[in-house]
Amino acid sequence: MVLASFTALNIVPDDQDEDEVDNTKEIQIEEALKLYQVALKIHSQGPEFYEKAAVAYQELLKSEIFRYPESETEFQRVNNYPELEYVDATIALEVAAARADGAPSTLPQILYLSHKNHGIFILDCVRSLLRYSKITRQELGYQGIAAIENFSLALASDASDTDLWRRTARVCEILGSRRISRYCLEAALEVDDDPTVAEVEPASIEEGFAGVQLKELLETLSDDTALSHPIMMPFLRRSMPDYLLKYMDQYPYLSDETKLLKKKDGESPTINTRTVINVPERSWAILGENLCKNLLSTSRSTIPGAAISLQIPPETSETRNNDMALSFDKTKDLTTQDTEMTDIPGLNNGDINELAEDGSLEAIATHNSASFTDDLTSPIISLTSRKRSQSTAGIRESKDDENTHKRSKRIRNRDNLNDEPVDPTTQYAEQLEKYIQNDEVVFRYVGGLLGRLEINDLGTISDLQTALSLTKPIEPWEIITNTAVRDLRDILRTWDEAKASKFINENKADILGSSTGSENVGLANFLNQREAGNVKVSNFPAFDLDKGLCEFVMRVNSEWMPLKDTIVEWVLAVIPTYVNTAWQENLKLSVISLISHADAEIFTRFQHDAEKFCANEESLAQLVESTQTLFELHLDVHAHITGPDSIVPYSTRYMSYDRLTRWASFSRRIVGEWISDFTCELSLRYLWACAYYATTSEDVTREHKVCCWSDLETFLRKAGNPLIELPNNAVMPEVSADAANREASKLTTIDFFFNLFQADKSDPVAIIETLEPVLDPDSAIQQQTDEKAAESASSCPTALKEMWKFLKSGSTSLRLYLWQRLRDAYLSIGYKTKVFSCYLKSIEIIVEDLRSDEYINSVRDARQHKLLTWLKVLDDLLVKSLTIALNDHPSCFEIIDERHLKSTCTMIAQLSRMLHAAAIFDDEVRVKMIQLPTTATYSERGSFNGFINKLREMQVRTWALQYAMLKEAMSQYRELFPQPDTELADYLTNVHRILGLRKFCKVSNKIFLKMTKVELIRLKHIENWEDYLGQVLYDLYGIKLGIGKCGLEDHGCPTEPLDKKTVLNISDRIIALANTLSMKDLLKHELRQIIERMQASLGHIKSSTQMQHNLRTYNQFIKKSIRPLEMHQAWNGQLQINCLPVTNLDNSLGKKGWYFLLGMISLTKYRSIKRLAPGPQSDDIRAAANFMRLQIQYNPDDWEAWYRQAQCFDLELEEEVLWNTDKINNHKSDLVKIQRNSIHCYTMALSTAHRTVDLSSTATEKLSEMYHDFGMRLYASSREPFHMEAFYVDDFEKHMSGTSGMYKRPLHAEMTKYRVWKYAARLFKASLRDRPDLWTNHYMLAKCLWKMFYRFSEEQDSKVKEHNPPTVEGIVMACLEAIKTVPKPTKSSVEPIIEPHYKFVSIIHKLVSMKAMAPQAGADLIQQQPYAARKGQPIMIENVDGDWGSYIIEQVRHLRKEDKQHWQHRMIARVASMLYIDGCPTSDHVNAVAAKNEFRESMFTKTMHIQVWKPETERPGRHCVYMERYTRWMVRLLELTNDKPNLEALVKRVRKKGHEFYRFSQVWTEACIAYLRLIRRTGSIPSSVDDLFKSVPADEFEMFSDRLTAWIADPLMQHPSLEALRETSELKKVNANLMKPAPIDDLINDAWAVLYTEIAKDLPVQDDQSTSMSQTGCLGNLKDGSDAKIQLPTSLNSEPIKEKPKKIGVPRREVLRRAESAVSRTVEGTRSTALTTGGKSSASSIILYLNVGIENAKDKSGASTPLETSISQNEGQEEVNERGAEMNIYTKNTIEGEDDGESERGSLHDSADDESDLSDVPGMDEVESAPLFPNLPRKEMSD
Repeated sequence: MVLASFTALNIVPDDQDEDEVDNTKEIQIEEALKLYQVALKIHSQGPEFYEKAAVAYQELLKSEIFRYPESETEFQRVNNYPELEYVDATIALEVAAARADGAPSTLPQILYLSHKNHGIFILDCVRSLLRYSKITRQELGYQGIAAIENFSLALASDASDTDLWRRTARVCEILGSRRISRYCLEAALEVDDDPTVAEVEPASIEEGFAGVQLKELLETLSDDTALSHPIMMPFLRRSMPDYLLKYMDQYPYLSDETKLLKKKDGESPTINTRTVINVPERSWAILGENLCKNLLSTSRSTIPGAAISLQIPPETSETRNNDMALSFDKTKDLTTQDTEMTDIPGLNNGDINELAEDGSLEAIATHNSASFTDDLTSPIISLTSRKRSQSTAGIRESKDDENTHKRSKRIRNRDNLNDEPVDPTTQYAEQLEKYIQNDEVVFRYVGGLLGRLEINDLGTISDLQTALSLTKPIEPWEIITNTAVRDLRDILRTWDEAKASKFINENKADILGSSTGSENVGLANFLNQREAGNVKVSNFPAFDLDKGLCEFVMRVNSEWMPLKDTIVEWVLAVIPTYVNTAWQENLKLSVISLISHADAEIFTRFQHDAEKFCANEESLAQLVESTQTLFELHLDVHAHITGPDSIVPYSTRYMSYDRLTRWASFSRRIVGEWISDFTCELSLRYLWACAYYATTSEDVTREHKVCCWSDLETFLRKAGNPLIELPNNAVMPEVSADAANREASKLTTIDFFFNLFQADKSDPVAIIETLEPVLDPDSAIQQQTDEKAAESASSCPTALKEMWKFLKSGSTSLRLYLWQRLRDAYLSIGYKTKVFSCYLKSIEIIVEDLRSDEYINSVRDARQHKLLTWLKVLDDLLVKSLTIALNDHPSCFEIIDERHLKSTCTMIAQLSRMLHAAAIFDDEVRVKMIQLPTTATYSERGSFNGFINKLREMQVRTWALQYAMLKEAMSQYRELFPQPDTELADYLTNVHRILGLRKFCKVSNKIFLKMTKVELIRLKHIENWEDYLGQVLYDLYGIKLGIGKCGLEDHGCPTEPLDKKTVLNISDRIIALANTLSMKDLLKHELRQIIERMQASLGHIKSSTQMQHNLRTYNQFIKKSIRPLEMHQAWNGQLQINCLPVTNLDNSLGKKGWYFLLGMISLTKYRSIKRLAPGPQSDDIRAAANFMRLQIQYNPDDWEAWYRQAQCFDLELEEEVLWNTDKINNHKSDLVKIQRNSIHCYTMALSTAHRTVDLSSTATEKLSEMYHDFGMRLYASSREPFHMEAFYVDDFEKHMSGTSGMYKRPLHAEMTKYRVWKYAARLFKASLRDRPDLWTNHYMLAKCLWKMFYRFSEEQDSKVKEHNPPTVEGIVMACLEAIKTVPKPTKSSVEPIIEPHYKFVSIIHKLVSMKAMAPQAGADLIQQQPYAARKGQPIMIENVDGDWGSYIIEQVRHLRKEDKQHWQHRMIARVASMLYIDGCPTSDHVNAVAAKNEFRESMFTKTMHIQVWKPETERPGRHCVYMERYTRWMVRLLELTNDKPNLEALVKRVRKKGHEFYRFSQVWTEACIAYLRLIRRTGSIPSSVDDLFKSVPADEFEMFSDRLTAWIADPLMQHPSLEALRETSELKKVNANLMKPAPIDDLINDAWAVLYTEIAKDLPVQDDQSTSMSQTGCLGNLKDGSDAKIQLPTSLNSEPIKEKPKKIGVPRREVLRRAESAVSRTVEGTRSTALTTGGKSSASSIILYLNVGIENAKDKSGASTPLETSISQNEGQEEVNERGAEMNIYTKNTIEGEDDGESERGSLHDSADDESDLSDVPGMDEVESAPLFPNLPRKEMSD
């Protein structure tokens, strides 16, 4: 069966649904609407459900409707489809409409509501988090941006929501974007009316709010143009009522930038219909403050009639400072930051949940005064689940806490060795032992000093520790003595912010009466005498600020209680504690403020209660008590604001008096009628209050007031003299008969004190006459016997007695003020002694008050507060009194008598004892015995640290003031203190030790250290002062003396720069210490650094007139010539210079020898450094010379300063001549000047020493040194290289007139060598008196005697010759003594001193040569010496001419063997001089060779390197003399032996080392002349041969010279004259005009003449090539400037050339030029030969070529190089290696010289043949490549 395959038209298939798509959108919208309702419902349930609400909103935003194309905003569409950005607007709208086609009408509404409420939810979450400080600033910004994004999406769906525009603007304000905020507010104000036509009224309250906000924003931005718009006119002309303004801000918990900029307070939000008052602390006082603030705030703060809702922190949370609120940084300008609208993550649900679940969390600040800060503060509450970082809260973390959390128990147990427990008590005791021991020493020593004055109040440290350990003392004396001590300890142990506020905020100026802001403070103190019992009244428990607060808050919150009713209830809850507890200051201030500002409500309430409770006896009793309390409080307020120092306006005073009068009348009706027992406490309070109220009126007479108080006193005494204490009333703190008596006494003495306080301060005398008898009765009544004292007291005026009585029972503040007034009066007249006494009296009054019954009988808190007040005052008094005691001593003690002195010492001892309790507490904290809390109060910048530092300063000042008083006591009681200086020094040292041990020295601006320094410097009669002063200087300046028995300790003092005053004070001590050390030790000692620091502190020395005069005299003295007469006067001490005494401040340093010490340090430092080359060490000697000169300026009679100055000149001279001979050869005048300076200084030192030095003193050794150095200076100046020039008088002449006219003559006779040597010998003899074992003295004496003996005949003065002429015996004896005293080597490795032995042999040899001694006698003497030849065997001298010389040579060579290091070069020279005697007929060539070999053995090397070592004893400058002498001698020997190669090498060495030769020009000249003679002799060149050129025609000379030049260019050509020519030309280059070139030119001309006659004329005629080369040479000559002409062919001339007459004779200059040019072109010819021969030349040709190339290179470079010649076969390998190194250096120059020598290619100077030759380039195989090292011969060549 076949089924139908069609479908009926009337049947609709089931799988086709036309409405499926439409139904889906509607369903999705319905589902989204349900999700929205769920989210909105959960949102409205409060913060506890915010976590679920967040999840609901997230589910809502995940709905499909938010993904619809029509759900996108225009911005999102452009962002998603960028192609629509540039499409026409019409097309874009059509596309958008097409996409939105078919969208349900409810879609925009659900989108609008979802985004709006989601944004509101985000801000609500922010509000919840802000209550608990759970959100950071960054998170707040993120949430704000998220809210803005949701609001913008909502506004895109519905832009007509004015409220949403305002919300958006509000959020933009907290983000800092005022531009967007203004845009939103302007959008909220848009209406359909035309704003240009007329003013438009706001259509709704929302628009009104928007207008007001926009007006405030525009006013803040100062946009006057926008404010002038008509739409803003209604908001400018009118203002919105306050009851509406409170609803204007939707988010009051967020900061309002506009209000912050205008400095306005924000608004308080409302919760339901209640006004929330947030109390940041659980305190009745803080609650009262907040109630008062809300009461005094504007009407916008609370809703009229609204109930109050109190919010306080939970009971279980920590109460923290309410100022820690969040706010933005007002200075942060966020308008410049672009906020990027990105997807912001939602809130942390975990945080919200945590907030919701924690029931202990409460809101902290929701009113508008809370704002965001730049940096969010720490949380107000702390969770118990985790430990909060202490560093976050600004609290220091203790090491114990850190170790507890980071170290395990097993690791902590490692601290105990062998698992043995350590007793903490024992450990602490060991750590405290050093403090206790030093304290015991101080207390025992200072107590002993005070005990001599019968003062025992200081006690011992053990007594103090015992007192601190007691908790409940029983003994009365112990209570009086140590109550303040224990109070100070308790203050430190229980420090809190209340104590900190008391100590910090207390104004010491007000207490002392020195405050400039209150002129009537003294009168106020007098009128407030009743406050004297205030401390006793405070003997009550403190008010519990938290007790009952929760019940009160719960009652207020549970009832409908407006603000004023709440205030009344608060007052009624607090005032019942008025009598039984002590209110805190802030609580009392809150009570006073509320009863004053809410007096109407309180009074009305009391009137109503009085009528209500008239039948209720119990309630009426409470009302009566409260009424009396308020009456007393109003009385206290009125008395306070009407005092003499009050500045309260009269209107306020009138209102206060009106309230007082009202309550006085009400209390009279209530209290007066209710009282039945007149002796009860309430009755007595009422009577006292009425009496005081009666005295407040100005109309009441004083007599009536006195009668009131007198009657009250009588009544109280009849009632049994009861004592009623009111701790919270300053006007009536005590109700008693004594208090009434004081009031009556005050009224009776008010005239006197009123006149006193109102006295004109311009008349200090009147004040002094009035106050002094009152304050110091002992000054008015002389202390006599008891009877006379009683009579004197009875004769005093009654008024004065009343005043004494009044002050004795009066307050301490009044007495302090009176002493302050008296002190100011004395200060105005400049009587500092009395000022100082007043300061001390003030200290006595305060310390005495701390032991008074009034203080002791007070409770602990009252005592502690009073102690803090007195400590603040004492600190100021100690500073001022100590300043006067230290700066004005001893004038400040002029009127301090024995009684005053003892009383002050007693009080200071008591104060020191009390303050030492703080030191003990500090020690316990330092050793960790007491652990300080880790709170901000105890942090480094906390209040506790400031207080403890202040106590440390007071301790230091107290000890310092006690020292000043003891010092004065020692001056007044001399019989009690036999050694005051030592005892005072011990006091300072002991106290300094305990202060330094605790690191207290640096406190109080180091006052104790500075005082100790000044005092120890002042004390002269103490031994080992460095033990006392060393630690002080180390603490102050970081100076380590390094001397003393006591070691230095680190006291933690920051060092300071050393001042000039201190340097002047301690200079004598430092000099004395330095003199105890040797100078070598001083250089390594720490004392040297101290001296350098002291000198740096002194700075530049200012020259005075006397110093300038002395300097001028000094300079004139040392510059003049050396007079023989002055040198003779110096021996007798008769030589002086005219100097003035210096009287400036620095003169003390000069007299003490300060500059001499500095000079000796620099001098010793220079000597101690081993100098191997010139360097900066010479600065030390210049510094030493300057210091010595300064010392001479200050004290010209200091002989040692003159002596050291002379040594400085000697060392300067040594420095000038030690390293080179430039000064000796070229600047000898400078050396002469230095020598004269030195000799003059030695002369003055000799004269001053003979005049001032005691020969029995320890200066004899220094005198001996001076004699020796002076003799050495004279001897050295007489010998070369100085050669007596210092004694010349050529430059010192005077004008004379005679018969022949004016003429010049020397000033005086010149010192001869003989006289100089004789003077030096006398000095050496004088030196031997104190140092007879010094071998150098004998050695130099022998030399002087020998010189005198040798030059005896040259002396012309017969008188000089006749007086003690030298003898052979004296010379020999001096030599023998030198050998005898010379040190013997102790070890075989030590070299012996050869000088005296050799000098003895030399002198004996010379004496024998002079025939002054027989040869045999001389030999016998020599053989007796330790180093005699042949082991000292006798030697017979038979033949004097032969045997003696051989013997001496043998002896000298034997001594040379002992000189293993070859230092003694003179022995070598002595042997050589004996081998060859110049001018002796017996000396021949053999002797010359022997002498040369003697020199060559060790003095001249094979390469003629000169090795002349400088022995240790050789005088400065002698080395160059020996160099000159030995070189000239060697030159002579080389010339005699015809040793030209060695002479050539020696010439090179001499030229290189010109700075080592004395008279170098002469040495060089002699060497050159000898070398030239040897060249001439070797080349057989006769002299004056060049005369033949005088008859030679010029053209012939040119022709033959050209041939000779070409011949010379061939390196294969050899001729003796040619070698001589080359060597002489090279010598001329080396000479460089150092010697006159005439001898060199003569030899060059003679050598050319020999070559001209022997070679040139025999040379054959040149071929074409030779002609071409000759022409090329001629061209080269033309190029070089010659006069040669080019011979052109005659065929080229059009006319025949006329022959010129031939010129006969060639000038000498022309000959010299041709000869030098021929030699200089040798290299060019050599190069051509090398190119043609290639590599086939022999090895000798290569060597010759290299030598010639080297010479050419040196010629072209023009440098002064050593003379180079061909390598001789006889020279050693050493010279070959040396020359090889030089060849490698010159090769590069040779190649470069070849390039420079060629002419430019293609020039007219090149011949055609040369061009054709160069054009034929040979093949690469034919030409050998240039070697890298052309001077190095190839291997095959050498083979």
